[in-house]
Amino acid sequence: MSDVSPLGNVSPVVGPAATSAVKRVADPRVPAHQHDVSAITDGTLRHAYSQLVVNPDTHDVVIRIRDADTHEIISEYPSAAIEHMAQDLMQYLNTVQRRRGTPRTGKG
Repeated sequence: MSDVSPLGNVSPVVGPAATSAVKRVADPRVPAHQHDVSAITDGTLRHAYSQLVVNPDTHDVVIRIRDADTHEIISEYPSAAIEHMAQDLMQYLNTVQRRRGTPRTGKG
């Protein structure tokens, strides 16, 4: 075998290249006390948290967004309707597989 790759000779890796520090550029429209803030909502978003739940029937992960104060579900992905549809499809698939696996009786 040849020591030359199809791309030609490749020089060995010596070390990382020099890097420069990242400079923060302040937006003049944002007040100085908010420069380290990731997002500003003006108080319009509700305080919420996410909850990851594994559906024991389908083994799918369900993401629920809940209100931090009342713990009610704000949104859910996938939605409950999609979860029910997935369960119905799995039951249908299991039924089809059972019917294909059993020998047919009768005159054919």
